[in-house]
Amino acid sequence: MLAILNRLVQKLQSSSTQDIQRAIGIMFAALVVSLASFGGYYYWDRYVHLDDKSPLERDIERVEQAIHQDPHDPESRVALAKNYLSKRMYKKALDQTSQVLSLYPEHEGALLISGITHVRLNQPQAALDPLGRFIKLRKERPMAGTDTALEAACYYMGESYMKLNRPGEAIPALQAALLISPTDADALYQLGLAHQASGQPRAALEQYHKAVRLVPNFSEAYTSMIDSYSALEYPDYVAYAQGMQALCLKDYETALTHLEHAAQALPDFAPVFLGLGLTYENMGKLQAAMTAMQRALELDSVGYAARYAHGRIQAALNSQDEQ
Repeated sequence: MLAILNRLVQKLQSSSTQDIQRAIGIMFAALVVSLASFGGYYYWDRYVHLDDKSPLERDIERVEQAIHQDPHDPESRVALAKNYLSKRMYKKALDQTSQVLSLYPEHEGALLISGITHVRLNQPQAALDPLGRFIKLRKERPMAGTDTALEAACYYMGESYMKLNRPGEAIPALQAALLISPTDADALYQLGLAHQASGQPRAALEQYHKAVRLVPNFSEAYTSMIDSYSALEYPDYVAYAQGMQALCLKDYETALTHLEHAAQALPDFAPVFLGLGLTYENMGKLQAAMTAMQRALELDSVGYAARYAHGRIQAALNSQDEQ
């Protein structure tokens, strides 16, 4: 998850926030409504044509016909709302969920789709009610600890609170999301922002560092680190964050300037040597990259990013020796 419901359409459209564009395999797990693969629809819509209709468009027509035949079937309307949401037809999606919720106020699929659709429409206040009702229905169930649909709802609830400038309420929602999916870098980042907005830069930094450990090129997290380290008046760590931000932007000369300074000032801080090694690697300075990466591993032997980069750099050096 990083990627639960693609934060259902959010990460499909943006993505995020990170260059990784996290290959989102989206689903309403354990939810009555199963969401189809957006990746497949995107590929079909862009590259394949059959009577100018994609599988998603054909599915919409099929479900619309089913509703015409039986307008009182809530499952068909929720399925259609799901398809409209996938197609970014947000007002139509809300129309369907509203009709379902007027008769079945606790219909989980309609609540979740309604909440996420309001998020996509940048209506955070309107998103709170359906998301909150969905969370209330799901959070006490035996499988709540692995419920990815619940995780998505908690994430969106936290994000909505942040948009409303209510970080104190965002924190528990995002913490609940992370209890289900501790490796959700987006949720970690949002939690960091919530702590920062609450005047807790140290707590914010803890979350940012967890996020970049999972996603080393998380540019926004480094930008926020600059703010938090600046608030704490830690200039050497600010230089580290500035260097990593420049690295994410592929400005290697600027990255090198900041990271070399930070490495001298912070000789026991593993992340700076990871960043320095990656910068040297991108500049073609493989031996310097290997030296920096070995130092990163000495300081943090379990760092996945450093171990992976070390192996890649070693292979490149071996290839040079063979030539």
